[in-house]
Amino acid sequence: MPKITSLDKIKRLKGWYELWLDKAVSFPVNDELILKHMLRIGSLLEPSEIKSIREQGEYFFLRKKALDALARRRLSEKELRRKLKPVPKSSTYIDRLMEDLREHGLVDDLYYAGAVIHTQIAGGSKSKRYIQNKLYQKGVAKEIAEQAIESELAEYDEYEAALRIAVKKYKTVRDLPLLKGKKRIADFLRGRGFGWDIINPVLNEIFTEEN
Repeated sequence: MPKITSLDKIKRLKGWYELWLDKAVSFPVNDELILKHMLRIGSLLEPSEIKSIREQGEYFFLRKKALDALARRRLSEKELRRKLKPVPKSSTYIDRLMEDLREHGLVDDLYYAGAVIHTQIAGGSKSKRYIQNKLYQKGVAKEIAEQAIESELAEYDEYEAALRIAVKKYKTVRDLPLLKGKKRIADFLRGRGFGWDIINPVLNEIFTEEN
């Protein structure tokens, strides 16, 4: 039977060890598994016992990595999968883990999308298209992004939003030649994702004859 030849502490992960069998095969285990199975250097393990301990250890290790990542900031499921991809054996357990995290509300792309939308708006007015593209970049699926925007921005007036930030921008360009000032504001609004159907009427309202 294979023998445990060492239990090496894993750096920066309290309570986690790399269990080595016959100095040839290794997998992670934590304090809980060590106590539960009374794992000690020199212990002999049955193949079926090794299989069970290894599966638990690798799954718990992946879950630990996921929870640590989520503790730092909220992530979409796609972002989290990307972060866990370098973890050894992650592909074996990742679908099961995602299901577990979804059931416990720790991965919720609709909630995440809502949070991203509010963060984007808090940083200044932007078009719905701009926000939608941000959600895509963060791995939110198209149907979820559309659902979140419809829910969170149901009363969001893109024209008023563009006008509000354009008025502020106008203060920095009002002493410029007319065409140059218009271009500065148009470029500014385009950078926030607004189309010409919004930009042109905003420019017309700001650059009146009086101005």
